[in-house]
Amino acid sequence: MTTDVTLYIGSVAPNYAKFRFTDGPTWEGVRSQIMDAMNAGKGTIEIDRKRDKVVYVYSPFLPVSWVESSV
Repeated sequence: MTTDVTLYIGSVAPNYAKFRFTDGPTWEGVRSQIMDAMNAGKGTIEIDRKRDKVVYVYSPFLPVSWVESSV
């Protein structure tokens, strides 16, 4: 099955960051960070974007959601 995941971090549209993942191992790495931060109630989420690294500091007040589509 092919991976097609859209990740939203932040408030409602248009004030959120949107990321798309089509590589399974990359998405699993990000998903693992999100789940670890959510379970701990705090933590960081690091996402590689082009040549940059975006880092979010997770708290219960930072909305994080994603949509997994089957292709």
